[in-house]
Parts: sequence; C-alpha cells; structure tokens
Amino acid sequence: MTHSWPTADGRLSGRIGLDGRELIMLSSNDYLGLAGDERVVAGARRALDTHGTGIGLNPSIALTRVHRGLADELADYLGAESVLLFNSCAAANCATLQTLADTPETAILSDEYNHASIVDGARLARGRTRVYRHDDLADLARVGAELEPGARTLVVTDGVFSMEGSVARLDELEPLVADLGADLVVDESHAVGVVGRTGRGSVEHHGGAPSTIRTGTFSKALGAGLGGFLAGPSEIVDEVRGRGRFFIFTSPMPPASAGAALAAIRVLRDDPTRLELLRANVARFRRGMGETGWELLDSPGPIVPVMLGDDERAARVARVIRDLGAFVAPFSYPVVPRGTARIRVQISAAHTADDLDAAIDIFAEAARLEPTDRS
Repeated sequence: MTHSWPTADGRLSGRIGLDGRELIMLSSNDYLGLAGDERVVAGARRALDTHGTGIGLNPSIALTRVHRGLADELADYLGAESVLLFNSCAAANCATLQTLADTPETAILSDEYNHASIVDGARLARGRTRVYRHDDLADLARVGAELEPGARTLVVTDGVFSMEGSVARLDELEPLVADLGADLVVDESHAVGVVGRTGRGSVEHHGGAPSTIRTGTFSKALGAGLGGFLAGPSEIVDEVRGRGRFFIFTSPMPPASAGAALAAIRVLRDDPTRLELLRANVARFRRGMGETGWELLDSPGPIVPVMLGDDERAARVARVIRDLGAFVAPFSYPVVPRGTARIRVQISAAHTADDLDAAIDIFAEAARLEPTDRS
C-alpha cells in the first residue's frame, strides 16, 4: 500500500528519521524537547506500569490517581482554581463553548484567526457566533455593541496564534471584555511552556488574571503526546464537568500521557534551562535567517513563519528544503488567508547549534535556487 505522507522512525529530537533519511525537524510542536526527555518518558512508563493502558471508564465516572495528580499539579502551576482534563484540547474547546453558550440568547465572539477546534466548538454551540477581525479590538468592540444587553457572552481567542506566532493582546483585551460583561476564554495550546516570564503562557506574558478561563494541550511543549485541559474558576469548570458532552461522552487521556504530562510540568517548574535554551535557539535562528533574504513574521516565541505568498511557491520551496535535509511543511489557503502562504518553522530546545546553523544554510541555499522572478 502506498502512503502519501512520510513515516517517522525513532524518538523525536532536533532531528528525525523520515522514510530512511535523517532530517532536521523544523515542523514539530515539541518546543521544549520534552517528548524524548527521559524524565518525561519515565513518567509515562510509571503510569503505564501502574494503570495499564486505561481503566475503561468515562472520565465523569472515575479517574486514576495520576490523572488527579496531574489536575492538581496543573492548577497549582497555572494559579487556577480548578482544572478539568480532556483527551485533547479540541475536546476541551468544544466542551467549553458548547456548554457555556448553550442557548440561542448566548453569544460567542471569536477572533478570525482562531484555531479550527475553536471554530468547531462555536459551530456546535447553540449560541450565536460573531467573528471579529484578527487582533482588531475596535472591531471586537463594534461587534460586542450589537449584542443584546444581559445575554451571556464569551470572547474566545488563541493565546498564541498557531500560524503567526503572535501573542494575543490580553492586557488590552481583558478590560474590553469586562466592559462587554463577557467571559474571556484563551486557548493556551501554543503558549504554555513557551511564553511568559516562566513559560506559564500568554496570561503570564501580559500579567493577566489567573482567573481567566484557559484551555490547552499536553501534546505540544509538554511533550505528553495526547491530552487537553480546561483551567479556570471552579464554578466554570464544574459547569463544564456536569454538562460538557465532549467530557462526559468520551474517554479520558491515557494514563501514560497523564504521567508524561505530570513529569513535564515538574520539569518546567524545577528546571528553567529548557525554556532558556529554547529562547536562545529562537534568537540564533532568527539572526541567521536575517541574512538569507526570506521574509519572516515577527513573533516572540518558537513559531517562525517564513512568508512565501503564493501557494505553489510555498509547496515548491518546502520540497527544495526537504531535499536539502530539513523537514518543513507549507501552509496555504484555507489554513491561512489567500495570498499569505508560508512555511511555519518551529524551533525546539532539542535543536543543537549545529542543527540550527545547518537549517539556516539550507534556507540560504533554497533562496539561491529560487528563480529570480518570484511572482
């Protein structure tokens, strides 16, 4: 049987084996290099040995001790009153929006660049959804002013936008949301472990309120492979626990993933060197890329979008870069707006200086091989 996608071999690091070739991995969400970290793997192994692959119950019925330990540890780490665990952040987003906006009178105001799981959660909710222009707080205020007064309203945004790497302006968004009488929901999937002074996410990055309703994943910077969460005020979390269909009628994250996530949070809490190395690697890569001629979007974290514009050009450049020894993925419409096709480079603490320098050389060579007419 012929497959159209690559097959990976071995444990992920700054490099990966794909279809028999070793390539520099520049398209992984493993920002802190924890997916292959022995401390995290050992946490998964302990949970697997203790609980097997799972207890065969829905999470609303019973959870293992490792799940309860993870929820408590994450709540303490984020400064949240309560945490509810899911098998993915997509499930957390769908459960949260569907539960909190469950009548026709309720409303969801969503940034136009929000992740697909936020879009899907809003579609499943019974409330009305209005989309405001990306990062345009004036447009959000305009949309909010058109709502019926007194109706329950949610404003939902990515903390870090996955295709741009930009951080939502929560310091300006929070007072506007308060003026609208709304609740703010922030998806921290690309933020936790990465942005903020100690890596606690976009809420920490902007000095936001710990009471902010947050969703997120354990599968990116935390390296746990699978799992998601809702964190926030106890009354909100309890409401989703009691009525969230994507919580009640599905399976929990596997114990091994919960054990890995628990170990990863402890690494982040006790060992700041991972985050420091990531930030040094991002700075090194951006400095080197500045000399290659490629256009980069500015962002504070490990997502470095290389802008190509044309869809075919993005696909062509990605093929060239793979042939030269680095794995990248092109993104074009409908994932990103028309005319903004790009390669999303993702830097990791697992990259060595040699990995990054070689990647920069590959992009420089790809620029040389591109035709002079780049239209």
